[in-house]
Amino acid sequence: MAAGKWVVLNNCHLSLEFMAEMEDILNPKDKVVHPDFRIWITCSPHPEFPLGLLQMAIKVTTEPPNGLQAGLQRTFSTIINQDFLEKVEPYEKWRNMVYSICFMHSVVQERRKFGPLGFCIPYEFNYSDLQASLTFLEVHMTQCQTLNTTYSWKAMIYMVCDVQYGGRITDTLDRELFNTYGQLWIQDQIFNTNYNFMPATNSKSEEFQYMIPDAQEHTKYMEEIGEMPSKDNPPVFGLHPNADLTFRLKQSSEMLTTLLDTQPKEASGGGGLSREDQVKEKLEKDLLPTLPADFSFIEIDERLKTLKGPKGLGDPGKMDTVPLNIFLKQELERFMFILTTVRETMVSMIEAIDGTIIMTPEIVESINAVFDFRVPYKWQFDPTGAEISWLTPSLGGWIKGLLDRHHQLFNWINKERPLSFWMTGFFNPQGFLTAMKQEVNRQKKTWALDEVIYYTEVQKDIIGGEDGRIEGAKFATNHPDGVLVHGLFLEGAGWNRANN
Repeated sequence: MAAGKWVVLNNCHLSLEFMAEMEDILNPKDKVVHPDFRIWITCSPHPEFPLGLLQMAIKVTTEPPNGLQAGLQRTFSTIINQDFLEKVEPYEKWRNMVYSICFMHSVVQERRKFGPLGFCIPYEFNYSDLQASLTFLEVHMTQCQTLNTTYSWKAMIYMVCDVQYGGRITDTLDRELFNTYGQLWIQDQIFNTNYNFMPATNSKSEEFQYMIPDAQEHTKYMEEIGEMPSKDNPPVFGLHPNADLTFRLKQSSEMLTTLLDTQPKEASGGGGLSREDQVKEKLEKDLLPTLPADFSFIEIDERLKTLKGPKGLGDPGKMDTVPLNIFLKQELERFMFILTTVRETMVSMIEAIDGTIIMTPEIVESINAVFDFRVPYKWQFDPTGAEISWLTPSLGGWIKGLLDRHHQLFNWINKERPLSFWMTGFFNPQGFLTAMKQEVNRQKKTWALDEVIYYTEVQKDIIGGEDGRIEGAKFATNHPDGVLVHGLFLEGAGWNRANN
């Protein structure tokens, strides 16, 4: 530092304790730092990386290209050149095959941005997968040309989709999706002139047509790629146009969360109130009074014994053995755990602000979350990181979800079964469906449980709202062999009401 040398520290995310000391090391007391001194730090993103060190540094990031156009441009700038396009005869077929595989590589890379809509599990596909696939195709097509045999499309699809890329895939649905891409874009149709990767959208002239360029020179390919739109159309990934809305909302939420995380926390608000005083006031006046009262499990056990189920199911005074009544008790137990956690956390924050108890890092994190009107981590996840409640970006929406879930459970246990169940308001919706299937099976008596399958029929009845508050709603249909549910929604898709 005194001599003005340059220092490089690599993989610093593996030594966060040392990074926490780096801010003091770079600002020594009673020592002169040479003006030519520089330190380079390389690391992967980490949520616990010291914020102070980030703020005093100049950030340089390396990210994958964003969009099909950028992805193809990078591929044709780094891996594909004129010599590569003339590696295998016949050249025109080899060029189309290369472009099709590169296009598929960019599509699967970009599809990850849609989250669970894109892939069930995000996979780190990279250029080594693309290069390995191109190497196999080069060998296979050269061999077929030498022996004068036809291409084995089945073998090519298997090697690319199940071996090269598929070696990273662990989910069955993701593997099925990738094989669908292979069947569409690894076939003899790609050798046709102006092959279109989006044939289903030909009727919509305003949409860009993704075609294999009819070109021989590498520069011509780069020109064609440069004419692609910077904003990709979801149908090219095989997704509904609404998927783009889901992605944009997710992107905006992440940006706002990052901005909130980097805001200073020590400034006082209006009226001279400190951050802690504002949180205390919000808790005492707005949040704590809205929390519902606790359920009494002694009263719940007594009520479940008389809570009526379907006709002919359960003995009088022993209705607590009815499957959906058992499910109701399990839901009440999980709800009470969340409600108790929320109430205890709020009380602890108030006591810590007053100085009654020690201000722990967990309480500080909860105070910061409430101040930013976000949901404290402890309310949504357990210490292992497992999800224990519903995920909502804002604190107001989460509290509303808490009250709506209490409303449905309270009315169910104290009155009767709801005419329609708010299915998304359950902690274990799969358990709800299983209990429902058990009830129907017991009513039929001669049915075998393992042979009963689910059947869904969308009704014409419309329920205003997406919660458990359906008082006064009337339904034209009645289903003795099942239940009515509401609150479900399609993500990244649209429902055709006319064709049901």
